Amino acid sequence: MNAAITKDLGETQDDLSHQLEVLRADVSKLVSTLSDDLSEGMGKAGRQVRQTGQDARTTATNTVLDHPLSAVGIAVGVGILLGMIARKG
Repeated sequence: MNAAITKDLGETQDDLSHQLEVLRADVSKLVSTLSDDLSEGMGKAGRQVRQTGQDARTTATNTVLDHPLSAVGIAVGVGILLGMIARKG
């Protein structure tokens, strides 16, 4: 009877070891997939931010070129406002 229990215990341990190996492999695949997805998402977000910045710069440049007097007036107003804040501070 002891031999049967020892045999069953050995098989159970082998089965458990196999299940742990499978679990480790699955977790490794999951981490790899998440890492790849995260890298791809960060790259896509970086490209979108870069494109948005370029679009904003182009829009600002075109606006200044289309309305130079307004741009100068705004720059003077902002300069005066910052000067007043700096003087009080």
